[in-house]
Amino acid sequence: MHFLAIIACSFLALSAASEWGYPDLDKNQDEPFPKWGGLCDTGRKQSPINLHVKGALKGEFSPLKFENYDEHQGALQMVNNGHSIQLSGFAHELTLSGGGLGSDFVVEQIHMHWWSEHTINDIRFPLEVHIVHRNKIYPNMSMAANFKDGITVIGVLYHVSNTPNEAIGSIIKSLDKVKKYDQMNVPTLVADSLAVDDLVPSVDTYFTYAGSLTTPTCAEAVTWIVLTDTHPVTLDQVNQFKEIEYKEDKQLHNNYRELQSENNRAVVLVQQLQERNSAGRMSGLSLGLMLLLGVAVQQSQL
Repeated sequence: MHFLAIIACSFLALSAASEWGYPDLDKNQDEPFPKWGGLCDTGRKQSPINLHVKGALKGEFSPLKFENYDEHQGALQMVNNGHSIQLSGFAHELTLSGGGLGSDFVVEQIHMHWWSEHTINDIRFPLEVHIVHRNKIYPNMSMAANFKDGITVIGVLYHVSNTPNEAIGSIIKSLDKVKKYDQMNVPTLVADSLAVDDLVPSVDTYFTYAGSLTTPTCAEAVTWIVLTDTHPVTLDQVNQFKEIEYKEDKQLHNNYRELQSENNRAVVLVQQLQERNSAGRMSGLSLGLMLLLGVAVQQSQL
């Protein structure tokens, strides 16, 4: 009986989760973002936010440390959950530590948002990848979401380029297996081997702040690390994600949450002072800012 009650509660939770969604801004740019209820509407530390270089506090932390991120994952699972494309099933424990983090965090899943959720200096990027980590002191994500130090998410922004992104291309190769509505919530293996490190550019500089999950339940348990350095991606690659169906014959043209109020939160722009492999190589911050100028021009073409 207890087991049946658990199953029933799980079913209700999944049903409730499936009711929230995004406006189709490709068809109607004036369509308002829906209210998702609960903490999503009443929270004071919600994400995403607009990140300002000039307005951020400046800080220096010890280097972020990545363990097993460079190992190629030969049996990653991909799923279309109706809200994004999500990757999981890592062969080894991928651990993040250092920086301003007080604990070790392990990668739980990776998912994508076409059109970025965070903006930098009011510029929205065509793609944002979220690498979601759980604090290892908590046994699972449900428990971790109850604590302000429970989750860390690395946000990687992608700028428009004429050169296809190889790592994103590896993911796209398997999209046909999950893009249709009748394939939703049915996991498939990613055909190509992929190292999570391939999705992470320079981590020399990044914004960090206390925020929330950007999907219901919008738990305010997230330490955000949004990198200033960006990866290239082509518009054709981004458009292939927009073919994902969330209902019969209805495509998920965009899946980003509207910007939330900063509410006087501390946003820190961190620069890790490390020796570079090449004396002539730019820091992640200066390179990221140069890319922002290019993206501002390119975005007018989207």
